[in-house]
Amino acid sequence: MKWERVKLGDVTDSCLGKMLDQNKNKGTPQPYLANVNVRWGSFDLDDLSEMRFEEHEQERYGLRYGDLIVCEGGEPGRCAIWKDEIPNMKIQKALHRVRVHNDLDYRYLFYWFLLAGKHGALDQYFTGATIKHMPGDKLKTIEIEKPPLPVQKRMADILSAYDDLIENNQKQIKLLEEAAQRLYKEWFIDLRFPGHEPPPSTMAPQRGGRSTQSKICVFALMLVVHQVERNQTIGTMPAFYGLKRANYRIVG
Repeated sequence: MKWERVKLGDVTDSCLGKMLDQNKNKGTPQPYLANVNVRWGSFDLDDLSEMRFEEHEQERYGLRYGDLIVCEGGEPGRCAIWKDEIPNMKIQKALHRVRVHNDLDYRYLFYWFLLAGKHGALDQYFTGATIKHMPGDKLKTIEIEKPPLPVQKRMADILSAYDDLIENNQKQIKLLEEAAQRLYKEWFIDLRFPGHEPPPSTMAPQRGGRSTQSKICVFALMLVVHQVERNQTIGTMPAFYGLKRANYRIVG
């Protein structure tokens, strides 16, 4: 089973985003992705800026599900797969939009970039002595290994399954952390823990009153914190050619 070695420009369509120019930009204000919004494998969508785009620019700068969004500068090559998280999204000039042809799986291409980026294989395509960039003409010349499409899909399915597991565990961790913070505030700042009020019939504490209840509350909170810490270890991900995902807490 032969793996081809092809240039990225032969198996994808790519373009650079729109330049931000408040004096020249026309059209309707729309959200866009900048370099700072792109992480390895994910997007930071909490604080998006807007730029004016005209109707005829929708096709060129607009994103589709499965587009690979690649950083041109900052950390050139850092990328993530767009999955229609926000409708009608566009990109700014510091980003490339890479759209695969039918014989290339976009997930496989992402993992290829991840591997190449973490092992310095993209450095040869950078320009600039101090501030690194990867312009569009260099991006198109990147050579990638392209196995048959069924093999690409199989590799991407395996790795994506682990990514989905990691993402689900991270969501659970976030929920547990929020629960622990709410519980801590309610019990130890607002002092509204169970048993904090004396029985209405008497002011004297009864057996199993505040002292015991306080200990129970502390113990319960410790259990919540322990659960959060235990879930920080979110499983073992097999190495993709020896690669461990950055920004993920993995043991193995």
